[in-house]
Amino acid sequence: MTTILVVDDEPAMVGMVGALLGEEGYQIVTAYDGEVALRRHADERPDLVILDRRLPRLSGDEVCKSIRAVSNTPILMLTGERGSEERARLLDLGADDYLEKPFSKKELSARVRALLRRATAPVRADVAAQVGKLSVDARTHRAAVNDDTLDLTPTEFRLLAALAARPGEVVDRRALLRAGWPEERDPDPEWLKAHLARLRSKLQQKGGPDLVNVRGVGYRLG
Repeated sequence: MTTILVVDDEPAMVGMVGALLGEEGYQIVTAYDGEVALRRHADERPDLVILDRRLPRLSGDEVCKSIRAVSNTPILMLTGERGSEERARLLDLGADDYLEKPFSKKELSARVRALLRRATAPVRADVAAQVGKLSVDARTHRAAVNDDTLDLTPTEFRLLAALAARPGEVVDRRALLRAGWPEERDPDPEWLKAHLARLRSKLQQKGGPDLVNVRGVGYRLG
């Protein structure tokens, strides 16, 4: 059974979200502050985290960063603030998606399904590439630099596979959005920037090839 960790300091919100998703067949685990949320995540290993920004003891931002440092669990952040700067900031923290309060039950349910589909979306099975010290193999779902495995989220792996399949060439943003979010009709371009920034950092830490932003066109590897 798919397990979802719901974290919010408002019992009414936790109750509403838990009841809705419980009716859809998910197993629900709850937490009302940041410290308990991290313990629940470590103990329960949920398939998805729904995380409010404003929490006691540890903020939602801190919880998001802490989870992302040790796990690729999809994170849906809840926020009361609006605007592109807020969306970009949440994605930069490591969130996979965000939902602005107030939101409808239908929208929450759709975002949860999309995140869970995205976590298991397949990569083209014929992708096996070598770019300098970097190797990418979709058959084993493994990417490594000098045989040192990269710890990538499923979305990061799909983006890397799309870039590695065309080493040295510029892959345009639309193609990368289709590769990273194949189940989305109209993926948010903000997602691409944040995920590629994290992918670039992971490549740099392992001494892998550069991930270059070609302004106004797309990105290239190497």
